[in-house]
Amino acid sequence: MDYDALQRRRDAAARRIQAAWRAYKGRKAFLRLRDAAGRIQAAAKGWYVRKQVQEQRGRQELDQRFNAVMERHREKIRVLELEKRALQALPGAEMAEREAVRVAAAVRVQAAWRGCLARRRMAQSPERARREQAARRIQSAFKQALLARRSTAALSIAIPNSSSSVTAIAAAAALQQQQLLRASGASVLLGSPQTSVVGGGRSRSPSPSPNHLRGSSYADMPQQKQQQGREQDTGAGVLAARNSSVIGPRRYKELKAQVEGKLSAYVALARHRGPGSRPRTDPRVTDARLAALLSAHAASSAGRTTEILERQRNLVAVDCLCVQLEQVRPLSELPPGAAPSDFPRPARGSERAERAAAAHALALAEARAGGRWWDHLKGLNTQAVQDALQAEDEEQWDALDARWRRSWKQLEEQENQRPDVVEELRAMRAGGGAAAVAAARREAAMQAKQDEYFTRSAAAA
Repeated sequence: MDYDALQRRRDAAARRIQAAWRAYKGRKAFLRLRDAAGRIQAAAKGWYVRKQVQEQRGRQELDQRFNAVMERHREKIRVLELEKRALQALPGAEMAEREAVRVAAAVRVQAAWRGCLARRRMAQSPERARREQAARRIQSAFKQALLARRSTAALSIAIPNSSSSVTAIAAAAALQQQQLLRASGASVLLGSPQTSVVGGGRSRSPSPSPNHLRGSSYADMPQQKQQQGREQDTGAGVLAARNSSVIGPRRYKELKAQVEGKLSAYVALARHRGPGSRPRTDPRVTDARLAALLSAHAASSAGRTTEILERQRNLVAVDCLCVQLEQVRPLSELPPGAAPSDFPRPARGSERAERAAAAHALALAEARAGGRWWDHLKGLNTQAVQDALQAEDEEQWDALDARWRRSWKQLEEQENQRPDVVEELRAMRAGGGAAAVAAARREAAMQAKQDEYFTRSAAAA
């Protein structure tokens, strides 16, 4: 075997090996591509199916929601219709009486609620706090002025000097009550009870008796103890009244007794200490302070009156707006140029939308439209079509009809002038193969044309 033959055999073997390897690699690549394509297709088909299922579920949910809404709407219409029939069945007098009772009840409820709101606003307003503070200042100044005047009057009255023993007893009693007087101070005039801590709690201490502070003999001691016991019993009953901002007759008498007792104690203490030991309160300063407070109150009365009038006007304006909003304006009162765009649609879920839906349902119930509320729109459309037909020009329609008739006659003459090809079609049926198929098609087309011609002729006739 020569070298060339061996080389050819080696080349052929190499080509076969390469072909086998390339075929193997090609099959592997094809299988990989097919597998990848299958996965991609499966993912795409799954996504598409899931999307279709989701859309179908969404449509089903929308249908269910729509059916539920319509069912509720129909139920409301039915209930309103029943209520309307029941109201229409009532006599006129009973209906008027019932309406009057209903209006009166509504007025009472509204008045009670508005009064509650006004009282709540007044209780929470800074104006009331300012007024209460001003009233407390005026009362405090007035009480101080009253105390100063009584003190001046008591000191101006000449009290005869008692014996030395009586003076000593009064001085001892005044010294015993000194700490209590300093602890209480002028708070007794403002209604603060004298307290002392006993056993971890608070208990009232009896007010000193005027007879005891002015000086009494030993023979008067039982009567003094009886007076103190009565004051203790009275103090327990008026404990709640002391914390009240309104002074009653009983509280006033108690305060008066305390003031007189304290004044007597001060007089006795001043006599015991001597003249000039305690400064006097000048009534002119108190009167000037009271006059300043009264003038400030009178100066601010105009501003308060203006604010009250402005608040009243605002309340009246708000009530008028509420009444206007509650009234439904008839469609006949709308201006001629009103358009649907002038009335924006309320937001879904808002109170206005609910009121509009209720008004629409009530209007449907009053019209007894039921579920076929579009009948009046259909009647309006029919009436508009009839009006348009009546407004059309009959001569124009007659001219159009004549023109169409002339065109049909021309078509009929053209069809009659064409040669008869039925015999030719019958002769062509004898052929076979493609010629027979073509002939059959032409025959079918011709038959269809004849049918169309007969139909048009019948319609034109």
